[in-house]
Amino acid sequence: MQRLILPKKGMAPQTRFQQGPLQRGPFLLFLFLFLIVFGLPSVQAFTGPSINAMPDSISIKGKTVSLKNLNNPLAVDSGDKKKNLEAGAKIYFQHCFLCHGDLMDGKGVFGDRFFPSPANFKDPQHSIIYKPQSYAYWRIMKGGKGLPASHSPWDSAMPAWEETLSDKEVWQVISFIYESVNDFARQDESVELAPSEKRGKEVYNKHCVYCHGDKADGKGVSAPISSPRPRNFVKGQYKIRSTPFGKIPTDQDLFDMLTRGYPYTTMPAWEHLSISDRWSLVAYLKTVSKKFKKFVAKKRSHKIVKVPTPPPFSLESVKRGKESFLINCSGCHGKEGRADGASTKKIVAVESDALWPRNLTKSWTFRRGNQRSDLYKTIRTGLSTTAMPRFSKRIKDEEIWDIIHFVQTLSLSKKPTVRKQIKAKKLDKELPLDPDDSAWQQADSFFVPLGGQIIEDEKAHYPHADNLFVKAIYNKDEIALRLEWHDPNPDPILSTLTTVKESPPPPLPPHLQALMAKEEPVEDAPPEAAEFPDSIAVQFPVSWKSPGDPKPYFLNGDSEHPVNLWVWKSHPMKTVETNSRGMTAFEDQAQTGQAVQSKAVYEFGEYRLVMKRKLNTGDTDHDAQFQAGGSMPIAFNIWEGSQKETGSKKAISSWFQLELK
Repeated sequence: MQRLILPKKGMAPQTRFQQGPLQRGPFLLFLFLFLIVFGLPSVQAFTGPSINAMPDSISIKGKTVSLKNLNNPLAVDSGDKKKNLEAGAKIYFQHCFLCHGDLMDGKGVFGDRFFPSPANFKDPQHSIIYKPQSYAYWRIMKGGKGLPASHSPWDSAMPAWEETLSDKEVWQVISFIYESVNDFARQDESVELAPSEKRGKEVYNKHCVYCHGDKADGKGVSAPISSPRPRNFVKGQYKIRSTPFGKIPTDQDLFDMLTRGYPYTTMPAWEHLSISDRWSLVAYLKTVSKKFKKFVAKKRSHKIVKVPTPPPFSLESVKRGKESFLINCSGCHGKEGRADGASTKKIVAVESDALWPRNLTKSWTFRRGNQRSDLYKTIRTGLSTTAMPRFSKRIKDEEIWDIIHFVQTLSLSKKPTVRKQIKAKKLDKELPLDPDDSAWQQADSFFVPLGGQIIEDEKAHYPHADNLFVKAIYNKDEIALRLEWHDPNPDPILSTLTTVKESPPPPLPPHLQALMAKEEPVEDAPPEAAEFPDSIAVQFPVSWKSPGDPKPYFLNGDSEHPVNLWVWKSHPMKTVETNSRGMTAFEDQAQTGQAVQSKAVYEFGEYRLVMKRKLNTGDTDHDAQFQAGGSMPIAFNIWEGSQKETGSKKAISSWFQLELK
């Protein structure tokens, strides 16, 4: 019998379930309450094929495997159950959680980057746990490419794991997923118990160990593919606090951190855990670092950084804030807030987790939040373990608010809506090649999310490019695309080939300016091309006549469905038309067939590129052909040369639809 536990004042209600298999009555009640708590499934969520669509058999490494009567050979009641579940957990957090999420709800770091979105294993209507485990075996082994045609097989970013995981490993991860999701429906006696360190350690070992490690040092199995890395709790250093820089957080800070999580990282919100369990986690985390014990032993008390009442927003405040921002913040965040400051070249090393400063044009990614009070706390307290310092008390609150008002003008307050249809605007004039031509103001801008290429080797677990904006225009003869994306570290050779404006170092104080003026200027060495160029590719099917036609595999096509790629590179600074039948089957078109014109500029952390071509070339064997009034699938790849991205190591998008209406 399920019962609702009424909370104390100010606490959220908790639900719990009796242990044992889900029977018809309790399950319907669970489903009803689940929908109340978690809401209806997203309309974009991938429901997957029905049981009836599952084939009778599949071929795995040349061996035919019958799915009809296939059962999990790892008996859940065997003596090896714990061992197999632990092995399955490690596999999940090494390979699956970036998409399906720590909470198995399809909301991993890349959960909102691909369409269809990753499966939500907790979906009460469509989860695989309500299907035979042979179904999960099929889906994991064959991935998106193994879907029936009625389920858009070439859209799904689900990898086929048959070449990566052994048969036993697949069953282990299946066991872990089924056990974990069913665990949400089991009775949890801790909801009525007082918080304790003992319970906190149990919760930690159940939910946190795979990222933060069994020693709480941030070295869990998922750490190598996480950016930023999981927190090292032993050091007792926390980014988000209400206390001054370098000081330990309050208990409430830790509780809020667990409840809220960190947006756009692998740290989810744990608000679904009981309040008692969250406070137990707080108690346990305080035992793994000596700093908390010393704090108590020295009878110290927390000094809380309070947020004063903000002044009204005004254009005068924004103007003052911009001047102060250039002096105090642009060295890291750049002139326009795109994380391209002059000092970033010295402090950034993604492989060692020395990350880029926050891109202030994407306020939805701010860890603490993007409200004025959130920004004030970040500026006043700094972010421990990062290059973000606290602001000196010599800088008055009035100046802090001015900076905040300026920062708020750099970004939309919310993440742009993703629209699967990219609509091209028809113009009755010649199409511009200049990215900054006024004609582009007539076209709508479309937001395209990008995820790491984690489907095939080599993988890109944390690409810097996480989105781009696209505009499209056409006339009776041509089509043009304007692409805009952020890259804080451009190819040095660009300055010899096109317009380049990089964020300058912050202005020096007057006495240092006078001193520098007396020194002889030092001539810089001529720029050389980077080892790996910055690059972007726009992808179309070679053969496409109507929406009913099969699309190629979204990751550079497949053997039966080739794609036409327009590939721009920072050197030799031109766009080359290429054809591909898969990740390794690329072939540049003959020089006589190169028809795409392009022009790029780089300004303060942002590339702006225009590609233009005839609507129809006549070469139907190699080129995508566009028709006024028609549509065309379109997808994107981005390589950031400074991060040594090349080949399959890149950021990618799913298929979108380009409409010439």
